[in-house]
Amino acid sequence: MNINYIRRRRRTTHLFIHSFFTQITMMNNHRVLYLTIFVLSQFDLTISATPNCPVEADPTTILSCVAIDAVGLVQATKGNIRAFCTMAERFMECLKTKTRGCTGEDFVRGSLSELIELSQKCCVNKGERMSEECPFVSKPQCFFMTDMAQSPNGIHIPIKDLRIGEKVLAIDHNDEIVSTDIVSFLHYENNSQAFFYTFTLETGHQISVTSDHLLYVGNRTYIQARFIDSKQHKLYTIGKHGQLQASNIRTINVQLKQGYATPITQHGTLIVNSIGASCYSSIYHQNLGHMAMAPLRWYHQAKQIFGMMNNNQTNTNGIHWYPKTLNNVLHMFRPLGNVFTTTMGKI
Repeated sequence: MNINYIRRRRRTTHLFIHSFFTQITMMNNHRVLYLTIFVLSQFDLTISATPNCPVEADPTTILSCVAIDAVGLVQATKGNIRAFCTMAERFMECLKTKTRGCTGEDFVRGSLSELIELSQKCCVNKGERMSEECPFVSKPQCFFMTDMAQSPNGIHIPIKDLRIGEKVLAIDHNDEIVSTDIVSFLHYENNSQAFFYTFTLETGHQISVTSDHLLYVGNRTYIQARFIDSKQHKLYTIGKHGQLQASNIRTINVQLKQGYATPITQHGTLIVNSIGASCYSSIYHQNLGHMAMAPLRWYHQAKQIFGMMNNNQTNTNGIHWYPKTLNNVLHMFRPLGNVFTTTMGKI
């Protein structure tokens, strides 16, 4: 490998990096998923060009793959699975074509393994059922499992370690911070993956929730994560004097993470990472979700009255039978199910 080749390779690398991030900036979309960035960054770091490598001749040629639909995965988190499948197929074919004849071709194809795995789990023929492992399947997912709830005395507790009957901070119907009980877990999965909308505030606080999860945006209002706009909405954190305080949203990113849980409280809300949130997801309205879960609150109160609480109960993977049954009954009477819930059918 002579010195001229090395210089040409370095120049190619610099042009590619500059062109790629220029394209991302022009897209003005902070939700471009890490899979696209990961694949392309690995490509740049490992390709050693040959005379037949298209990227060596024109580094910006790889950007045409990004331009296909860099936000296809985000569309999938909003329920448009077809958009993801189309994007995945075209993206992989484009990248294979653009890297054909390059020394790092095999590596680049290997780095697509995660995208291929998602396609196998989520892209099925019409009439076939998607794998339960598909992170796009709309189920009552909720908080990222390692995010922190907060006890009244200031102790931070990972969501995964919360127990039924435990005292945590929440928001009441007057928009005040109060102490409340953990009533139940609607969904708990420590091994499954899901796409999370990760909100980073100007205060430095951060929270990760699935796309259909409701977040508190002030004035007794809760909005699903996928509809929150950093320019229009603010999230609320615990202020210096223990009151809710509005904070601007710095960034919103979509990330694939493992482990999620759906604890619900007596008030139907929860303070997570010092940010106000609902306990409910896969539903459009906070009050509707709270009314629907009333039987679980009544059951919890009855156990307290009759001394039936089991403080040593451990969380197990799966969906609680009550919300599962409620969802499935609703979807028996279409389009009733689509009016009240954002799940795509029976679960």
